[in-house]
Amino acid sequence: MNSHIRKLLLTVLATVALLSVGQLATPVSAQGNWAAEYFPNQTLSGAPAITRSESTLNFDWGGGSPGAGVPSDGFSARFTRDEWFEAGTYRFNYRSDDGIRVWVGDQLVVDDWRDRQGTWTSVDRVIARGTQRVRVEYFEHTGGALIQLGWEHVSGGNTWRGEYFNNRDLSGSPALVRYDAAIDFDWGTGSPGSGVSADNFSVRWSRTLGFNAGTYRFHSSTDDGVRVTVNGVRVIDSWFDQRLATRTGDITLPAGQHTIVVEYYEHGDKAAAHVWWDLRQTFSGWEGRYYDNPDLRGGPALIRDDAAISFDWGEGAPANWMPSDNFSAVWTRQVTFSPGKYRINVQADDGVRVWLDDHILMDYWQPQDNVWRYVDGIDLQGAHTLRVEYFERSGNARIRFWWELSSAPPAPAPSVTPVAPLPTAAPGMPGPWQAAYYNNRALTGTPALERVDSAIDFSWGLGSPASGVVNRDSFSVRWTGSFPFAAGRHTFSTYSDDGIRVYVDGQLVINSWRAMRGSRSGSVSLSEGYHTVEVEYFEAAGAANARVSWRQISAAYVPPAATPMPTPARPVTPAGGPLTLDAWAVSTWCDSGGWTARMFVEGHGGASWYTYAWEGITRAGPTAGSATFDLHSASRGAAMVGRVSVTSGDQTVGRALFVAAPKCQ
Repeated sequence: MNSHIRKLLLTVLATVALLSVGQLATPVSAQGNWAAEYFPNQTLSGAPAITRSESTLNFDWGGGSPGAGVPSDGFSARFTRDEWFEAGTYRFNYRSDDGIRVWVGDQLVVDDWRDRQGTWTSVDRVIARGTQRVRVEYFEHTGGALIQLGWEHVSGGNTWRGEYFNNRDLSGSPALVRYDAAIDFDWGTGSPGSGVSADNFSVRWSRTLGFNAGTYRFHSSTDDGVRVTVNGVRVIDSWFDQRLATRTGDITLPAGQHTIVVEYYEHGDKAAAHVWWDLRQTFSGWEGRYYDNPDLRGGPALIRDDAAISFDWGEGAPANWMPSDNFSAVWTRQVTFSPGKYRINVQADDGVRVWLDDHILMDYWQPQDNVWRYVDGIDLQGAHTLRVEYFERSGNARIRFWWELSSAPPAPAPSVTPVAPLPTAAPGMPGPWQAAYYNNRALTGTPALERVDSAIDFSWGLGSPASGVVNRDSFSVRWTGSFPFAAGRHTFSTYSDDGIRVYVDGQLVINSWRAMRGSRSGSVSLSEGYHTVEVEYFEAAGAANARVSWRQISAAYVPPAATPMPTPARPVTPAGGPLTLDAWAVSTWCDSGGWTARMFVEGHGGASWYTYAWEGITRAGPTAGSATFDLHSASRGAAMVGRVSVTSGDQTVGRALFVAAPKCQ
């Protein structure tokens, strides 16, 4: 071969190889595993020495190295993956030695880029709904090297992290850690909770939430000492013995997220702690105070000036840092009336109370479906104070409040149709359902039709659910209802043409979101009481059918037999759709060698037989349903962070779990 040609070919091959290396150095993030890059420096610069997939962020390298080509000191790493988030507040728990940064999408949620010891730290952040790219950056300076990361969705009504100590100075390890709906306690001479003494204890509460711009006055009423800080600024400092004394402090805040820390101690006799705040401004309309619990308790999650009480949040929330269910609000306003007889109207979903000059006028503090109420013939003249209280339980959230002269014919608020009596469910089928029909397959935009369906038991054939209003093909429906269930395990069944999903209290039970025809089922354990069921359906083309029902299959959860079942023949393709996994710790306890967590795992979809693993080691199965298994840690006080997975047929999915350690003596 000509030497010039040989040199040219070698040059081309070398260029291709370098381009390939450059492409491999950029990880592709996938939901599930982390795309990991390890760098032989502290600055994440240059080409990574190692590029690989990691199942979880739970590493304690000690004085060692992550792998060949990476030094034991002075290295850095970047981890990336895509993760689905429901809208709401998330608590990010991390432990690192040394620095760590975490982004969710474009939002920097953890910024602890410094030499630090491997202690557990948590921060709260509001995350938008959808698939977000999570990026974690880490560096190790010298000494021990470790990184652990997990997060949890903090549900509405339980957003204060409370750490309770058996001393008056917040020292040592807490005797109890829990989430409190509000700082609104009158313990008397009793104890705040299990393991906490009735006297000489202290508490630290912390949370992050959104504020509109303005000057806020914080209030505390405690027995004994209290300190309140906002973004590290001390607003109230009353750290001494006192008998239920009220203190205040003002601070001006810009719009955005702010962190509140409340510290409290009890010396002797009775114990009480109450903290709340208000916005120091003149309101041109209604002063609206919104709470992330259904009881109007504690400090409001939002205060704002509302021009009118006329809201239809649908299945959303008043603010993105608040829950979409189980919230409440109170509006107050002074109104000057011309002399006359008036009709006061309110229409709400769910509960509502109306007060006139501190006298209750209407009291319907109960779940209801957008019911219109009014009181007629009220003589009013001059200035009067109106107060409207409201709570949302689940499903759609809406409220309208207005008044008019009694001489006008009674009518509901403009553009609102009075709700007719709910139809009776078809025999043997659950109902009624709030239904929203869309002229697309993605449940997006404004519904073409909203109505109440007595049951989900439809066979539209080649026709439309509502001729001239809803398409015959390429439409979708969302049905929502709240139904009573007995305690135990329940199986949900569907027959559809085409795709269908079923959620119970937000938990995905059936997932077959594709063009198909046939039956699907899924099981879930429920407590006694009302639970929200949501069904999503789409029709692609041709015949359209949708049917949903359920039945109880057991009164209580029965653990799987100790002897594993023989492995069944596995179908080549999944029988139940894409594989999903539910997993959480149902209990933790201390033992002689450390502590133990009992894990509950439940697979859905797949090939209907499930094998469960923790950190790649099989712990249960194969089984046709859920399972439990125990995990042991020899390190008291240290949390467990790991990856739990389920395998069914040729599919495997997993998720990272953070399990807090119990308090061990």
